Amino acid sequence: MVRENDSIVVPASSANLGCGFDCGALTLSLYMRVRGHLEATPGFRIRYSGPHPERVPLDDSNLVVRAARSAAERIGVGMAGGEIEIENEIPIAAGLGSSAAAIVAGILLAARQFGEPPDPMALLALACRIEGHPDNVAAAWHGGLVVAAPQPDGQVRVARAALPEDLQLIAVVPDFQLTTARARAVLPARYDRADAVHNLQRFALLVATCFSGEFRLAPELFLDRLHQPFRAPLVPGLEACFALRHPDLLGVFLSGAGSAVLALARASAAEIGDRLASEFMGRGVNARVFLLRPENRGARDFLAGRAADS
Repeated sequence: MVRENDSIVVPASSANLGCGFDCGALTLSLYMRVRGHLEATPGFRIRYSGPHPERVPLDDSNLVVRAARSAAERIGVGMAGGEIEIENEIPIAAGLGSSAAAIVAGILLAARQFGEPPDPMALLALACRIEGHPDNVAAAWHGGLVVAAPQPDGQVRVARAALPEDLQLIAVVPDFQLTTARARAVLPARYDRADAVHNLQRFALLVATCFSGEFRLAPELFLDRLHQPFRAPLVPGLEACFALRHPDLLGVFLSGAGSAVLALARASAAEIGDRLASEFMGRGVNARVFLLRPENRGARDFLAGRAADS
């Protein structure tokens, strides 16, 4: 029996927020759209359109398929094949949440296909197990700005705040792939107490001003000592991006594990994006600038049909 197609939309996300290593993420106006059906007959037929097609497998190892299979196993149904079409705007392996979007999309596709209403707690727990950390998948599901932490029982506790609609987001993606494994490998096994306190103080202030609704942001709130100093030597131009100052710049940080940089601004987004890109290009690395807006809708909202203006 061939099932009818279902459509899933999941937004991009940017994790870590500088000082919030593995703790928080925000959602961006780039999207992954997955359409298709799943079936018991063996064999997947996958079509992909979007950036970096050479990085997207079109077989059983595809991340959408792997996530859908994990969800089907949890539901207790057999799934051996199907037809999946992926229309993607999110750069692959650049730190903008493409893997989290694929995981959430696969889980939701399986839930829709096999008639199980998505349980947010179960969905996030499964997505976190596949992804390895909760921040991107929580942002992809909820939208806005999230702070997330896995619990001892495997569940994920999440708090969410809506982002101001007038906040300008600038993603600068250098033509330089930095794998998460390599970005993780350079991190130290232990940290100095002063460095941990430095990050805790800034992330506490960042979360407090965002969840209060004031969003009194400043570049100093995003300063980090736990991961960016160790990852900066891996990406030519990254340290210069961190040092950039502009009257309208509210913060700049490595997006996820990189190699993308995300900047927040109150105005002058195009100018700030060009200046960040020039830091890469001045070192022989091409870079693409994305001028984006906050996305306060997550996959849950698109699933419920509140996506007419996307």
